Amino acid sequence: MTFCVTVPPGRVPERRYVLDVVLADRLGLPWRLETCSEIRGAPEVRITRDGAADGRAVVLPDVLLAVADEAWLTATSLPRGPLPRLPVGALGEGTPLGERIPALWSRPGAGCAGDAGPEGVTLHVDVLGTVFALLTRYEELADGPRDSYDRFPAARSVAGREGLLGVPLADLCVELLWAALQRTWPDLRRRPTSYDVLLSHDVDEPLSTLGRGPRLLARQFAGDVVHRRDAGLVLRRARAVADARRGRFDRDPHATFDFLCDVSERHGLRSAFYFLAANDVHDDLLGHPWVQRLIGHVHERGHEVGLHAGFGTYRDGGRTAAEFCRLRALAEAQGVDQPRWGGRQHYLQWVNPDTWRHWDDAGLDYECTLAFSEIAGFRTGTCHPYRAFDLLRRRPLRLVEQPFQVMDVTLFGYLALRPDAARETILDVARQCRRFGGTLGLLWHNDEVLRTAHQRRWYAETVAAIAP
Repeated sequence: MTFCVTVPPGRVPERRYVLDVVLADRLGLPWRLETCSEIRGAPEVRITRDGAADGRAVVLPDVLLAVADEAWLTATSLPRGPLPRLPVGALGEGTPLGERIPALWSRPGAGCAGDAGPEGVTLHVDVLGTVFALLTRYEELADGPRDSYDRFPAARSVAGREGLLGVPLADLCVELLWAALQRTWPDLRRRPTSYDVLLSHDVDEPLSTLGRGPRLLARQFAGDVVHRRDAGLVLRRARAVADARRGRFDRDPHATFDFLCDVSERHGLRSAFYFLAANDVHDDLLGHPWVQRLIGHVHERGHEVGLHAGFGTYRDGGRTAAEFCRLRALAEAQGVDQPRWGGRQHYLQWVNPDTWRHWDDAGLDYECTLAFSEIAGFRTGTCHPYRAFDLLRRRPLRLVEQPFQVMDVTLFGYLALRPDAARETILDVARQCRRFGGTLGLLWHNDEVLRTAHQRRWYAETVAAIAP
């Protein structure tokens, strides 16, 4: 049976998008849209079942998508803290909701998340507006200065200021709506989802010797001695330099690709390796024969090859398309034949909506950049993949945003965590993904963080702990 969703006039493309993501994609429920031009009191969204004569409905407040045109995509439309934490009450029984739900937008004076009665459920949280804002990264177009790499900082986000990045807020809202729908129509069944893990590896430096002359190699050796205090790494790097002169690269400290594949395969996981076209010391990484053979080798082992779009390409559609075109041509020459192509921006650079638009125009199928560099958590509010939306052109894209929450550099660089604390941070995010039947997205580089036997053992044990 189809659901009829009656909405106030205005922002129809935005409403269709979020309803399609929530009702069709996430819950697997058919729906159609009706617009009501006569509004008495505060604007609301009303969900009913076609052909039902019982008069039952789920009613939601319409806050964000009802803001005035002059406030749309401006800081004045964003929620002001502190956010209310509304009790869920009986609606939360048998659900992953917990006792309270943070409300980014809600009915004024709401004392709980929703009220159930004989005619249905009235929610007090703006579920659709919240999901729309989080998935589209509305606040990143509406507000805030950016960091030295032109990235939107976690501290500027509403969830970051409220200490809520450890919770997938959009998924909470979907669960709240589902609880209301099922309370109103107990015979409903939803599309099932299950916990999964996406391991990805940005190949910034496939080899420690590639493109490095004597001066840069000397600096690496000095860093191994003074900062890393790792005599074994000094010897391995010296051997790699000698090997490279003879055309041998398999013993290079950065050549951890078979190890990463082994760990993934041990748990039935398929890793994604995103290849950078050029780095700070080499203008054409993809042109190196060993790197090209590596691309073919990764594919032969059953893992994914993808694009690591270069520094600055997040604002440059021409460069994005050119890098992808070259990677794909070289990969196909190595026998790579895969049904979809995706990847991640270098340095997690991303601007709304340009980067999504460039990837979509280039013909890529998915993008996996949207985690914060300085803290682990749910930047998009979800652990589920979803279709991107262009806020300026007001249309959904073919491009899918894949879940991504944790990066090695965040744990050991920005946060400077000890190994035990780093693992617990990953496990905390994994628990949330399990709770909502979603995907844990973990980025682990092939180079420095896997340079010792201890670090490789730690990584293998961590993957074992988070595997489905």
